[in-house]
Amino acid sequence: MSSLNSVRFSPSLADSRAWSLSSSGLFSVKSFFLASSKVSNPVLFLPAKFLWSSKVPSKVKALAWIVAHGKVNTNDKLQLIRPYKSLCPQWCILCKGNGESIDHLFLHCPVTIGLWNKLFKLAGLDWVPPRSFEDMLVIAFKGLGNSLRGKTLWQVACLTLVWIV
Repeated sequence: MSSLNSVRFSPSLADSRAWSLSSSGLFSVKSFFLASSKVSNPVLFLPAKFLWSSKVPSKVKALAWIVAHGKVNTNDKLQLIRPYKSLCPQWCILCKGNGESIDHLFLHCPVTIGLWNKLFKLAGLDWVPPRSFEDMLVIAFKGLGNSLRGKTLWQVACLTLVWIV
């Protein structure tokens, strides 16, 4: 908001539309897409189509969406919300070890890593856990081939694993 305070309008000049992302000055979806694909933070542009077009129940899609946006009430988040409660943010419900965060719970926990390794092994792939769950969604794995059936099976398998955890 403070940056808006420095904007000064000239009453003598006529208003005009200008879109700086295209040479014509006109808005186009293509120019926005090209500009957004150059953004260094892909978390802002999560692959919604991957989630919402998948062939899994709505509750699985909703959970994956909540996980992708970091809204799951894990111990570390609950400790921030209710610091007066005696929660242990450094304890994971699955492995009884490391701190329970979204990325730990769904990607880095030894129990979860075992599940992901089995899934990738079935697909004939080696797997290194990505840094975050958002990165996992952005990576285009071709686990079961490029066919529509292979992509659909891979979506269902990945999202079902998230649901199981």
